[in-house]
Amino acid sequence: MKKGVVVAICAAVVAVVVAGGWWWMARDRGSVADAPDAGDQPAKPLTEAQRAERSERIKQGIAHRRHLWREASYIEIRQAATDGDLVAQRRLSEVYEDCRALDGALRSSLQMLSQLAKADPASAPMVAAIQHEKARLCGQAQADLAKNPGAADYWLHKSAKGGDLVSEMRYFGRTVPKFSLGQYRYFIDKTRQSGDPDAIFEMSLLLPKLDGPWPDPAQAPAFVGPAAEEAWIVAACRAGHDCGRGSRLMNLICLSAFSCSQPDYERHLVAFGGAAQSVKRRQLVALIQGSILGPTVK
Repeated sequence: MKKGVVVAICAAVVAVVVAGGWWWMARDRGSVADAPDAGDQPAKPLTEAQRAERSERIKQGIAHRRHLWREASYIEIRQAATDGDLVAQRRLSEVYEDCRALDGALRSSLQMLSQLAKADPASAPMVAAIQHEKARLCGQAQADLAKNPGAADYWLHKSAKGGDLVSEMRYFGRTVPKFSLGQYRYFIDKTRQSGDPDAIFEMSLLLPKLDGPWPDPAQAPAFVGPAAEEAWIVAACRAGHDCGRGSRLMNLICLSAFSCSQPDYERHLVAFGGAAQSVKRRQLVALIQGSILGPTVK
């Protein structure tokens, strides 16, 4: 995979959204962007009961997100967001971002993919899935965007203010050029505590934001370079983030890198990466899962 391709993909989608309504994010920036610095105290170890409770919460969250991202209609997502579901608010923001990009920065890519699908049958299922998602969600979403061009930013901001960790990470990452070490530790600690696979994925996009090197030399390789970016994504996939064909991640890779034939993200990496990169990535995934995010049991 090309260096930093996932960061570049997300940047391309965000650029389209920013052009449509940055003022929503600037309007009340201080309320969310002033993320607290994490203290130097080590995280308290989890008891077995707390670990079991955390595991069940993560499972329920994965199921809820899968429904919102894979099954729910636009009307259902919008209604849940309006009713205060913070994850649905983030999902609605993404729907607006993606639909705007498919009619903007990614429009020519989608047209080229239609031709690719004819020449490469292995790519056809993913291309068809992207076209289906566009038809399923974007008609009504575009109608709402015509009335409120800043809707994507509004719902991300609302979700972040409400306390959704991933939205807070995304909002903060888009509004602050660099994170202090304390701010970065804050998000690492919150990701570890929550076990949220989506938060683990979001960390892959925040790697360039750290102002300076990570202070622990043993962990530092997991915070710099394309192999680290890939490793955080793999760790997220293994924790339950949706990384299969038809997921937002694989759809954006298909649209931006024209890699549309693989069934999931890890096999995409195997198909397009070298042996040395694969070994390094495996080591970094183990470092992330064991040393950086692994919960301690009392």
